Amino acid sequence: MRNRKHLFHFIVSESMNKNVIDFLLKEFKINTFSKLFETMFRLIDKKVPKMKRIIGDHRSEYAVIDNTDDKRLDKYLRISEADYLQIKRWHSLYNEFSIASTVRDIILFFYNGIVKYGLEGFLELVGRKLKIDKLKNDFLGKMTQLLNIADQKRLLYALAIENYPKYT
Repeated sequence: MRNRKHLFHFIVSESMNKNVIDFLLKEFKINTFSKLFETMFRLIDKKVPKMKRIIGDHRSEYAVIDNTDDKRLDKYLRISEADYLQIKRWHSLYNEFSIASTVRDIILFFYNGIVKYGLEGFLELVGRKLKIDKLKNDFLGKMTQLLNIADQKRLLYALAIENYPKYT
């Protein structure tokens, strides 16, 4: 039963689909979105809960998908039942608004990292152990008055990507 594929539906903006997802498919040289996500998930699945733990309770706040592009596209993803249950567990544990927000976070994390370091450079960095205490201290030092969870997540992921070599 664990080998079954789960069909997962979520929404992205047209620009995210065109600019981010298509870019990642070309960089990874993978032809299906499901395989791309599975690859990214395998590379980061141990680090996501550690980063989410820094923020803690996400207060189930809705994050704007893309405030510059109002066109929305339906995306479908076939992921293993085990991966789906893992993402669902994070959704429940950290009180996130939706499972789709975690999927979009992983996609954007890889996009921003690859844009900054290149594919090989970022894959090498992601493969290293993440020193979560350094990341947490920098995050808490910069996060003075941010109340919005989406802003906190953006800051956390930007810090992780910007200083990834320092945190490994």
